[in-house]
Amino acid sequence: MFFNEKLRMLRKESGLTQEELADKLNVSRQAITKWESGDGTPDIENLKQISILFNTTIDELVKEDRDVQFENSEKYSLVQEIEIDHSKHFDIKICKIYELNIIASAEEKVKIEMLSKENLSENYKIKFDDLYNRLDINIKSEAEIDDVKVNILIPEKYIDEIELNSKIKVLNISNLDLKEFEYDGALKYLNVNNSKGKIVLNATMSDVEVNYDKFEGCLEVNTINSTARVKLPKGTQYRTVLKGIKNQFIDAVNVEESENVIELNGVNSKLMVTE
Repeated sequence: MFFNEKLRMLRKESGLTQEELADKLNVSRQAITKWESGDGTPDIENLKQISILFNTTIDELVKEDRDVQFENSEKYSLVQEIEIDHSKHFDIKICKIYELNIIASAEEKVKIEMLSKENLSENYKIKFDDLYNRLDINIKSEAEIDDVKVNILIPEKYIDEIELNSKIKVLNISNLDLKEFEYDGALKYLNVNNSKGKIVLNATMSDVEVNYDKFEGCLEVNTINSTARVKLPKGTQYRTVLKGIKNQFIDAVNVEESENVIELNGVNSKLMVTE
């Protein structure tokens, strides 16, 4: 269950209309509508007020199930792969989808698998453009399907830099040793599992939550009028770098000598660090 679903459920269980909840939080009804539709997320002060009002914690509000659940056991799939034999820069462009998993593999080929309860072959096309030092991957669609999940397996020994442009609800990165991973577009959740290196999030006007099972490297967040939440394992040390205009860290503990870095850039944005 995502935050917007939790908020809607808590409001209805309390017998409140959107207008009544807005009055209690001293925000507009349009803000409640935006939060419940998943088009926006409250800032940290509003999250505190919501947690007090509904007698819960901020962690419980934002901690959510990030797995795609298919209503039917039978799923349509669309699979395409290409063999490579040396390191490449991966430039990936994907239409709007629900979930993307980027995983390091032991094979010497890039494999893309798309899953849905709808027929994918009629609406989606996967295209590879294999240049010598770069592999362009383009996934296009003539129609948007709400539950599409994409798995991209990349040879571990050939991973160099990855650029990704998309609009995704959940992005999972697993077992990657990255020189740099750069994401451009709207994003709700980024889960980094057993991976290290530099991650750059250009999520303009998009609240994003980042979860690490370990933090080793650099996280750079570039955003405007938004709130980013970064959850790290307990005891993680990191150095903070603040750039841009009217930005601020919340609950961040700066350790000057740490090699791990969290950087916030952009305009009028906040980055909250939790353990």
